[in-house]
Amino acid sequence: MKYTDYTEEDFIIDEYFQKWILNPDEMTLNFWENWVSEHPEKKEIIESAANFIRLTQFNDLEELPEKSFDVMWQNIVQERNSSENSNSKLHIVSGFRKNHLLKVAAVFIGIIGTAYGVYQYASMQQQEELPSITDSNIILRLEDGTEQIIDETSSEIITNAKGKKVVSQEQNMLIYEEEVATAQKLIKYNELIIPYGKKFELKLSDGSRVVLNSGSKLRYPVAFVSGRPRNVYLDGEAYFTVEKDETRPFTVITDQMNTRVYGTKFNVSSYKDENNTSTVLIEGSVGVYKANNDEGAKTINIVPGDRATLENGTIAVDQVDVKKYIAWAEGQLFFVDDEFEVIIKELERHFDIVIDNQVEQLNKKRYTGTFTKESIDQILKVFQEHTPFGYQVNENTITIIETND
Repeated sequence: MKYTDYTEEDFIIDEYFQKWILNPDEMTLNFWENWVSEHPEKKEIIESAANFIRLTQFNDLEELPEKSFDVMWQNIVQERNSSENSNSKLHIVSGFRKNHLLKVAAVFIGIIGTAYGVYQYASMQQQEELPSITDSNIILRLEDGTEQIIDETSSEIITNAKGKKVVSQEQNMLIYEEEVATAQKLIKYNELIIPYGKKFELKLSDGSRVVLNSGSKLRYPVAFVSGRPRNVYLDGEAYFTVEKDETRPFTVITDQMNTRVYGTKFNVSSYKDENNTSTVLIEGSVGVYKANNDEGAKTINIVPGDRATLENGTIAVDQVDVKKYIAWAEGQLFFVDDEFEVIIKELERHFDIVIDNQVEQLNKKRYTGTFTKESIDQILKVFQEHTPFGYQVNENTITIIETND
């Protein structure tokens, strides 16, 4: 694929990449998030290119009169056509509003050299000034591309690079002001990234609440648009309490299966390292359908106590004990006849550790148990009473081995 050979500048001028950064839809989000996950070596280049594109969103262009815009655009086109030595190609995404055209065009008409230089300098200075980000940090990625480290013990007002308030933090919760964006306003997204070993809560601008589980990330609008669906994008697991709004359905979009509601409580699990996606309904009603097939897709409605699971391309519905699926939101580990290989993944996320199981026959062993404040050592000892095995601890890695008994 052509993107594997792209430089930072190539990504900046690519129209599909621009659309992902400035005006994404479900298809572009799924494509680019999957592509980035499959090409981790491009992560730094992509983040830098994305930040540069966001940097070109100048607020003073928002209110440009239509006539002035037309004149400026013609001048841009003429200047580009008259540039004999320029190899740059101007890519504009169809459907962009005029301010997007100006913002992207400005990158290529004389400004790109200076702007790019300033951007690189600013990025280096920002790297020097900001505390280092590690895999154990909760990260809030703002609409302007800046990243904030979230300290769960703090309460503060979080601002963007221009000093404008974005959200309030009250310790382990982010609270967005109640706001409804107009249809003409560009939707601005934030992304909350939760590492292994931690959980976090946020209150969205419509009053809906989300608890994010360990190893999860959620991309969501700072303000939902009036009269349009409320869409959020989940990778991992989250428990939702959605404010009722019959005019604006709330949809949780994942790689495999989407969940659409109007107001209810439910849990969605969609980790990329697991082979299924599930939605468990606590109260109200929801409809689920396969991702990337919204138009005319068959929606399956489920009732409280139901679990809808998409596995191997098929959605199946069964009745479950909902406590098993929401216990994590209350700080519990709740296992009911679960296979050991499934339990291992949950323990890894919960404790931010790596478990290397070298006893293959353990994987299909099933266990039942509830844990709250127990340490990983105490939990493994409980399992040892059921099935003998040994384990060794080396920093944050636990290796499970056979016993000599």
